[in-house]
Amino acid sequence: MRSLQGWVGGAVGVWAAAAALFHIWTSYAGVWEPREMRATHLLFLLPLAFLLFPATPRSPASRPTRPDLLWALAAAVPCVYVIVHAHELAERWEGVHPITAVQVVLGTVLVLAVLEAARRSVGFWFFVTTLLFMAYLILAPWLPGFLRSPRAYSYPQLIEMFFLYADEGVLGSLTGISSNILMVMILFASFMLHSGVGQFFMDIAITMAGRFRGGPAKVAVVSSAMYGTVSGSSVADVYATGTFTIPLMKKIGYRPEIAGAIEATASCGGPLMPPVMGAGAFIMAELTGIPYSTIIVAAALPALLFYAGVLATVHWEALKHGIGTMAADVPPLLSILRRGVLFTPFFTIVYFMHAGYSPSKAALYSLLTAVVVSWVAGQSPMTPRRIFFTMGEAMRSGVIIAAVLAASGLIVASMSRTGFALAFSSAIINVSGNSLIVALLAIFVVISLLGAGIPTTPAYILAITVGGAALQKLGVDMLAAHLFVFYYAVLADVTPPVAVTAVAGAQIAGADPMTTGWHASRIGIGGFLAPFLFVYQPALLMQGSWGEIIVAFGSALVGITALSAAVAGHMFRPLSWPQRLFLIAVSLAAISPSIVISVVCPLVLVAYATWDARRSRPAAAPVLRVTERPELAGPGEHPPPPSISV
Repeated sequence: MRSLQGWVGGAVGVWAAAAALFHIWTSYAGVWEPREMRATHLLFLLPLAFLLFPATPRSPASRPTRPDLLWALAAAVPCVYVIVHAHELAERWEGVHPITAVQVVLGTVLVLAVLEAARRSVGFWFFVTTLLFMAYLILAPWLPGFLRSPRAYSYPQLIEMFFLYADEGVLGSLTGISSNILMVMILFASFMLHSGVGQFFMDIAITMAGRFRGGPAKVAVVSSAMYGTVSGSSVADVYATGTFTIPLMKKIGYRPEIAGAIEATASCGGPLMPPVMGAGAFIMAELTGIPYSTIIVAAALPALLFYAGVLATVHWEALKHGIGTMAADVPPLLSILRRGVLFTPFFTIVYFMHAGYSPSKAALYSLLTAVVVSWVAGQSPMTPRRIFFTMGEAMRSGVIIAAVLAASGLIVASMSRTGFALAFSSAIINVSGNSLIVALLAIFVVISLLGAGIPTTPAYILAITVGGAALQKLGVDMLAAHLFVFYYAVLADVTPPVAVTAVAGAQIAGADPMTTGWHASRIGIGGFLAPFLFVYQPALLMQGSWGEIIVAFGSALVGITALSAAVAGHMFRPLSWPQRLFLIAVSLAAISPSIVISVVCPLVLVAYATWDARRSRPAAAPVLRVTERPELAGPGEHPPPPSISV
């Protein structure tokens, strides 16, 4: 992303702040007519993609070029046309009224602008994936087998679908999610972090976890989990917390690739943590019709299981390698408790959601609460200048979301019009032989391949479109099916060969990205098991009685902890291969929907751990002393490592 200077930077900052104010106002006063609202949303954000993101690595990093300005203007013109003619377009019959030559030209320009904006802001492979699905829509009548679609479309019909349809294409329902909900949620997250919540989370993590074995690694896990509740971005999480934790992990004895992998895995779970969950929870609510509040409640226990698995692996690894603890100069516990007022925005959003307010209005009130408590807490008061900066930074993130969802609208239109999704679902059922476990594994492979080249949100949209129907036909609950797909779309960020989160962790640690990615996959093995758990045990999604929920969660927690020990090759003592295989078998057996097995297996694992702990003789743990208070890095910041000594 460019760092614009001078009057150009000021103008872009004002435009981004205006975009933020527009979304804040509409979240309070109510959204406009759908097509008009979405066009205005893209009018604000699409031009920013060309001003903030260079076309090539050789493009200027501090100023936009003339082609960038032309692209920005070209992206704005079709949006203005839709806004001016919104009433006329709303009365138009899709597929019946002819599309004019002007509409064909403007629609072509907007589609090209969305594709180029996605290429710049999201990445080349997502751009290629979008093009392939658009090409499939054109070529489908001549393809063999289940890929064939009987209907061919003329060029004007294609542009009508991509430009003028209300539920599909660039101005479809996915862009509606972006304009109506996601922008104000991004603003809420940004205001939370800049009001001092991020630093508060880091201090809490050090106070809670630093004094245990593998202290810096556990601080990375706990702080990343807390930071993820508001950021919803795994890569931002790595840079925010990893700039402090990774140097400490290296200093206390972790190899660079292990330190980077621990931070990458911990940060990867950020989009799994309610209430923000990146864009996933809102898109899931739109696709399923399930209320957002229900989704974030259901997602809570699986997210905790993911982090419990990572924390367990970190602990066993620390015992295995003799890693010690840490002590840092952080504010005393009483001071931290006084800053507990910073949690008020969380309570605010929960209260208004429970009271029946829309997610956008609940986020707005929480945003305003964050501004107020920033002055009460006395750490990072939200001055007018800081508010202006925060709004601009939030909309820079909003550009990426807007480009992703607008381009995803092109993909969804291509799949829905060709029947590809239903055909692919039938193929999965046929290949699996109606076996649920085989179908789950097949969809896991599909998501992993999609996630290797495109971001989490479009990977989730694509995978649930082609695999969701298959899972529901095999008896999987709709919410469980969507969360299963979403979790693996998120975890694809940490698995090679792409592993964008592992690359970020490796960059800070000075390690090989591929090696870091493989270690991150190993460390996160418990997280990879969690989606299978809640498919077979719906109680983990808060479905069932409290007794069933407690038994299922306890069983899963013990099973994931034991599985992490087997993967690490060490519990309280080194594990032989027969012992590791025993732990793996009993841990996997705990997934059974049988209540008897779900109770017996954890008891066996607890008994084994107790026996192993009594026979162990732990060595004294070295203490890492941090001589400066940790400062949480903001997005895009790379401060020097803290001063440390053993």
